Amino acid sequence: MNAGVALLIFIGSFFLLSMLLKVPVSFGLAIASLFVFLGAHMNTVTVAQYSFASLDSFALLAIPFYIFAGVLMEHSGISKLVVNWIQSILGRIRGSLGIICTITCMAFGVLTGSAMATISAIGNIMAPEMDKDGYPKGYTAAMLAATCFLGILIPPSVPGIMYALASDSKISDVWMATVGPAFIFMAGYIIVNYFRIGRRRPKIGKLHDSVGAYLGNIGLRTVKTFPALLMPVIIYGCIYGGVCTPTEAGALSAVYGVIYFIIVRFLNHRAGLSLWQVAAISGASTAAIGLLNAFSTVAGKAITMSGVSNYLSNLITSNISSKGVFLLMINLLFLFLGTFLDINAAVLIMTPLLLPVAKTYGITAIHFGAILLVNMSVGFLTPPFALGTFVGTKIAGAGYGETVKESIPFMLVGLVAIVVTTCFPEYIMFFVNILS
Repeated sequence: MNAGVALLIFIGSFFLLSMLLKVPVSFGLAIASLFVFLGAHMNTVTVAQYSFASLDSFALLAIPFYIFAGVLMEHSGISKLVVNWIQSILGRIRGSLGIICTITCMAFGVLTGSAMATISAIGNIMAPEMDKDGYPKGYTAAMLAATCFLGILIPPSVPGIMYALASDSKISDVWMATVGPAFIFMAGYIIVNYFRIGRRRPKIGKLHDSVGAYLGNIGLRTVKTFPALLMPVIIYGCIYGGVCTPTEAGALSAVYGVIYFIIVRFLNHRAGLSLWQVAAISGASTAAIGLLNAFSTVAGKAITMSGVSNYLSNLITSNISSKGVFLLMINLLFLFLGTFLDINAAVLIMTPLLLPVAKTYGITAIHFGAILLVNMSVGFLTPPFALGTFVGTKIAGAGYGETVKESIPFMLVGLVAIVVTTCFPEYIMFFVNILS
């Protein structure tokens, strides 16, 4: 079978199944790959072999560990502690709640590595506070949608692990490649918040009688938040201190999360999810990602063995002679995919398709990964199918049209982050090289 026909069969059947028939993405990948195997007269027995072999990976163990630790932290009340700690530092600034929302989402991303966990945990705390302080509901919803994906860009990041496995890259390098863009988002959002909200607020009077009282309040909040602050110390200290691998650090964070969860439940006698329910939630998320990883490996083999990779590489390089045009093309493609496709699915589908082509233009795997992850993250905010916008609208009780209108300045910040990520790989690699 011609490689071009195989590519059309794969893409056409996948979008037909996933978009129109609402088949889960992982099964859509499996069925589309099976069609390519059958059309190319390849042995379909290897489908099962490739699926099982893809799960036989030590690095893949990091995903259930980090997911479990994140769910434990999400349901242990730690999000409120993080919000209060950051508020004790920034509460004197006009429009401080918007800044607190942004920085808290970054901090909570260190604990969960998940956009949806971040928006649900932080959004349910910040939305009522922002509403009481007079923030427009649409702005609150837009800010939640814009800040939730910072949990993906700040390590540990589950999509970062997926990309590292798909591209055969070092997990810690992929994680650090998105830290620089995360700081651009943070700075941009703080500027947007100042011009939209902060400059219109009256100056805040003294909240404390003296500098000592202010620092004392911060110290008290820090002591209360110390268990949460210890989690990133465990993760980063162990990994970048050379004590253990990212997978082993994930196991340590999961053990720490269990201990913390049990202590909190014992001391507070607070009703909530049991440890078994937390395990069930994280197990379901892990299973979904595991299926996605297994069947994306099959898709990668189908693409490679049918000659699609070489065909696509020759097609692009013969029609696009400029590296700049190629970078523009993949940015538009990733930004479009981010509006409706799950980020993990996009990583596993597009990496084997386009990374070999990117390398022919001199684009490294780490730089390509940063471009992919940043674009897909902005997709959480970009209409019409932006998942973050839908969830933020629901949490804040805002109208969809109002939220989209308020999202425009945040989207512009996203475009700035994309341009910097694409055009200045030195900036990306600066953070990678710091801890390499």
